[in-house]
Amino acid sequence: MKYLAAVAAASALILSGCGGSDSSDNSTQKTANVSFAISDAPVDDAQSVTIAFTQVELIRQNGERIMLDVEPESPGVDYQQLDLLDYQGADSELIITEKPIPVGEYKNLILHISSESNVNFVVDNNGTQPLKQPSNKLQLGGFTVTEDATQAFTIEFDLRKSLVLRGNSNNNNGYILKPHGVSIIDNESAATLNGAITTITDTCLATEDNFVYLYQGSGLDSAKLGDLYDEGDEEFSSTVPEGTIAPYATTKLDDAGTYEFGFLPSGDYTLALYCAGEEDNSIQFDGLTIPQPTGQVKETTLVEGETTTVDF
Repeated sequence: MKYLAAVAAASALILSGCGGSDSSDNSTQKTANVSFAISDAPVDDAQSVTIAFTQVELIRQNGERIMLDVEPESPGVDYQQLDLLDYQGADSELIITEKPIPVGEYKNLILHISSESNVNFVVDNNGTQPLKQPSNKLQLGGFTVTEDATQAFTIEFDLRKSLVLRGNSNNNNGYILKPHGVSIIDNESAATLNGAITTITDTCLATEDNFVYLYQGSGLDSAKLGDLYDEGDEEFSSTVPEGTIAPYATTKLDDAGTYEFGFLPSGDYTLALYCAGEEDNSIQFDGLTIPQPTGQVKETTLVEGETTTVDF
């Protein structure tokens, strides 16, 4: 799995503040250096998800806004461009490197995206499609900065949840990115989960459409394991059975039958294999049978800073 984002290596970044705190606090206010990186989990039928980022905006609990400007890589532009699919699993790309900001609680992180034409796009099975971001911003929610010397965060995009095509093949309104499925993870507390199919080759390895669904918690009722859906989406119209457990994340198995989730919070998890099944609509509840084949469910406990392997 991965952290949300999009931009090529950021060689230098400029820190600027919009809206200051009270001057009497500035002399004693504690700061910490922070870094932000981008990572993602793959999405069905997309070969590229390219975004041009211009700024990272941080909003403190008191309303103060801090702007971290991404320095352009090329003359004449004000953005950095990144293909999210280049940074999957435990791979990530820094977009902000060791910038001092006040310690404490932040209620929102906002990624600013360029409004220029043709710099944000998705390449899918039908060619190159526009990626249009409402207000050219992606609001991701809060996080905490401690007094550690340097604190590294990863913005992890689960593109199967967050990347949505509005309209259809006959009325294509372009893709958008939603905050649903995007997490801000403190790297120090993050864990990695990987594994492979070792015995079910006849069912799974004969097709490309194989996934691992990840659920938070253990001792779950496997009959209640649900597929992807987003009740907060404007197009949501499904009826979700009572007690359905929504997946925390999903990832696709590669051609060798292996998978990897990166930047996961520590804790108990349940994994379910989903092989050669129907397509999962990320907005509507589809009632897919998970796990598939029957019985392919595993449990594990992830420890911060460690990699855990779970095979099927």
